[in-house]
Amino acid sequence: MMRKSVCLWLGILIISAVTGYAQAQDSKEKEKSASEVVLTQEDFVKNNCENVGDALQTITGVYINAEGEISLRDVSASKVVVIMDGQRLNTPGSTGVNIASLQIQNVEKIELLRGGRSAQYGADAVGGVILITTKVKEDNQKALNLNAKATYGSYNRQIYTLSESYGRKNLSSFVSYQRETWDGDFTYLDYYDVKKNLINNKQSSHNIFGKVGYNLDENQQLSTSANWYYADNGTPGMIDNLTPNARLRLDNKSYNLTYNNKKTFRDFSLKAQSYYLDMETKFDNPDAFGGAVHSDHNNYALGLELSQSGSLGANFALDYGYSYRNDRIKSTDVGKKHRDTNSGHVALSGHAELPAWAYLTLFEASIAARHDAPTDFRAATSPRFSASFSHKGDLSLSLMGHVAKSYKAPSFNDLYWPQDAFAVGNPDLVPEDGFNYDIGLSASYSTLSITTNYFRNDIDNLILWEQDPALNNLWTPKNISKSNTFGIETSVNLDLLNRLISLNSEYTFMKALDKGPDPSRHDRYITYRPKNKLDLTGTLRIWDIEWNAIYHYKGLRFTNAANTKWLPAFHTVDTNLTYKFNFVNLQWMTIFELSNLTDESFMQVLGTAEPGRMYKISLGANF
Repeated sequence: MMRKSVCLWLGILIISAVTGYAQAQDSKEKEKSASEVVLTQEDFVKNNCENVGDALQTITGVYINAEGEISLRDVSASKVVVIMDGQRLNTPGSTGVNIASLQIQNVEKIELLRGGRSAQYGADAVGGVILITTKVKEDNQKALNLNAKATYGSYNRQIYTLSESYGRKNLSSFVSYQRETWDGDFTYLDYYDVKKNLINNKQSSHNIFGKVGYNLDENQQLSTSANWYYADNGTPGMIDNLTPNARLRLDNKSYNLTYNNKKTFRDFSLKAQSYYLDMETKFDNPDAFGGAVHSDHNNYALGLELSQSGSLGANFALDYGYSYRNDRIKSTDVGKKHRDTNSGHVALSGHAELPAWAYLTLFEASIAARHDAPTDFRAATSPRFSASFSHKGDLSLSLMGHVAKSYKAPSFNDLYWPQDAFAVGNPDLVPEDGFNYDIGLSASYSTLSITTNYFRNDIDNLILWEQDPALNNLWTPKNISKSNTFGIETSVNLDLLNRLISLNSEYTFMKALDKGPDPSRHDRYITYRPKNKLDLTGTLRIWDIEWNAIYHYKGLRFTNAANTKWLPAFHTVDTNLTYKFNFVNLQWMTIFELSNLTDESFMQVLGTAEPGRMYKISLGANF
């Protein structure tokens, strides 16, 4: 094993002589397009977000399922990598990361990167990457800050949040606690438009987060963080397969230790990081078909990261690094499994000024490569090339594009799920391989900005769970020989009357097609991939009052491979009102929110129920 790791590392260093990588794992890429979005605390307040899932749902093309898992460009949650402060939260023993369990009070900013990103972030980054940066201290001059917020909403939803931040000399800290409860039962319409009551949807959770940073000197910093999330939720099940007594319990813990040195030699910095994840899931259903069911999944991950980055002269930058990841699962369903992955990455980026006669006078380019070597599948190298041309002025223009290779190994659930009444795994699966292409144009003039982005994602051996008639219609994962997804993302922003009024529209057109040899499904839409999505947002600001109105549209989605069954398109309207004021020497904020204002009845996934009109009232204070 040691010999293999050494050989791998030497191979990566050789590759670095001819290739590179656009960015360090903890920094943003220089090129920006419609495929990249940054959310800040201003956005979190504007949309009255309680968790990371709430924030990301404000972006067109993002869908958060009932388990809090995210899909991008309608690529499943298992192909979206979530990284918080450098620690990768994905595990091969789960379908995706429960981002609804990540408290927004702890977050400084969120970066969403759509498209294939395996060259930067490794295997599984097929649909995109979510980068979360947490706070270490509130951004103001006070040494000690206290914040409190209380929220009450429909179905007796209650959320209480407390946070503290401290900063003095070389020491800084941030600590928060959130308690959330929800009765959750609501009325819905079944397949025949008959009103019924969803029961067993009660939810309860605790979330504790702490982070401490210490400056050893002007160049060196040490930081550590810990997060604990516990939830005890009812699981009502599908409307045609109700589970009125089932329970789902989550017990997630993460620990992180990071060392940063801004200057080790010349202009190069050093980052060393270690982290540990402990994700436990328990499911009990005493009324299951064939007898009571108890499922206990324990996912563990140990990660080690080492990277350096710096300048090579005035026009070039280099980044390289090595990482090790040990993933283990102890499960009543899939047994005991493990996967070790050694990875190395290199990067070279540069820029140049073009002649004055060319309107697009700034050229930036980067070339990247990453090599992942898991112990249970073949190793894979994922290259990426990106380039951009831009001009800054009264009329700013940017033209950018990239091409990248992606890679994803099957999860433990895909491979080893034991046969039960509904599903069975497939040990014969092979990894997915894909190519991703993006080209975008952005323009801004005065208070108007427009971005549009064409994307294409071609995947070989795409893994999809579907019902198999040969297995008595059990759900099982299969490698579809080929799939092709392409589309256009467009965003328009307009500010009027010195930002008194702001208008925003985001539209996604997408075709996700099965290119496999089966004639019954060839050139058919892959299930649950809508062709059209649209979001329209209007904002009015008057003194300390801000009012937002948001319109959402989601097009028709096919529910079977032959495209003979589908869910109809639907639209919803949300609105919220925020008022900031000072009282008894404290800064206060109150928010009133209405979601699904028109009380629309719809299904995100066939057989699921969604609540109708809901309200939420929040009151917060800064001490």
